[in-house]
Amino acid sequence: MELKLQRNLVLQELSILQGVVEHRTTIPILSSILAEAEENRLRMVATDLDMTIVTECPAVVHGGGRATIESKVFLNLVRSLPEEEFGLRQDGDAIEISCGRFTSRLAVTDPAEYPTVPEVPAAGDYALPLSLFQRMLDRVAFAITKDDPKFQLNGALVKLLPGEIEIASTDGHRLAMVRAKAPAGKPPFEQQLFPRKLLAEFARFGDDEVRMAAGDNHLGFIMGDRTLVSRIVELRFPQYERVIVRDNPNRARVDRRELLASLRRVSLMAHEKARGVRFRFAAGGELSLASIGYERGSAEEVLSVTYQGDALEIALNAGYLIDVLQVLECDQVELQLRDSNTQCVVVPVDDDPRLEEYVYVLMPMRL
Repeated sequence: MELKLQRNLVLQELSILQGVVEHRTTIPILSSILAEAEENRLRMVATDLDMTIVTECPAVVHGGGRATIESKVFLNLVRSLPEEEFGLRQDGDAIEISCGRFTSRLAVTDPAEYPTVPEVPAAGDYALPLSLFQRMLDRVAFAITKDDPKFQLNGALVKLLPGEIEIASTDGHRLAMVRAKAPAGKPPFEQQLFPRKLLAEFARFGDDEVRMAAGDNHLGFIMGDRTLVSRIVELRFPQYERVIVRDNPNRARVDRRELLASLRRVSLMAHEKARGVRFRFAAGGELSLASIGYERGSAEEVLSVTYQGDALEIALNAGYLIDVLQVLECDQVELQLRDSNTQCVVVPVDDDPRLEEYVYVLMPMRL
């Protein structure tokens, strides 16, 4: 294997691969990438056995071949090169990297030891704008549980409905759901559970669209010259539609930034774990926020809101509400309520026009 490469192009692809590379693993080969030189490109593969990324960059190839290279060391070497163009040549059980007056040798392992790259499912014509897909994932990813042993809550449910795509996540205390119009084309699956780690990977890609495919055991996502393959996991997810209430009679519209700033201040004096804040809605259009549970002090703040409904008091986890206010970009949000003991529904006002619906459901705390 002998080829000439451009540093920035290789760095871009190596950075994408880092999300899959296992740096702390009992299987040492998983901390490496598989590099293959063929025709006019360098193909690179990284896997953690559940998820695989295949990417490539242009190269001037003088001799083909393949090698398994330690990912982190290779990344740091390429990043520190003094010039843009560099050479890579395999010499026995090592590769030589040369750039200007700099040379380095890096040991490689037998590529035959690298895990078999899963076959990429055949892609049809079903594709989504990647920016829209990432926006939808951002709207739900924060509500995925971080430490619940129930695996089905450690991911988001993606539904490809006729003419629509719907994504939902929950940790048992809150729920985020977003819907948008889907493109033409036959969906490759009806619904699948996307693990948390898979969701995070899409943010690394900057292509225009993502083409989706599904096989017997894997999901495939093709983005330009890059392919992401993920093992299909068992689908068990709560029937979340039951907790989404759209006809709550009491509704308050409030400035999103003002509410976010106020919650951050008031919750400083709330119980550290529960982060409870008492919401008091007055019929005249006033919202009072008060901290709950901190023995050595308290905090309270009053906000002006547009409120329709009866006077009402409810306790909510401030951290959960802060999470959604941070990911929204609208000027106002609407809090929809029935009473003190049922869920609070948060919806954005004048949201991203690409989204048909976004709903965030938050279970109340006991007063």
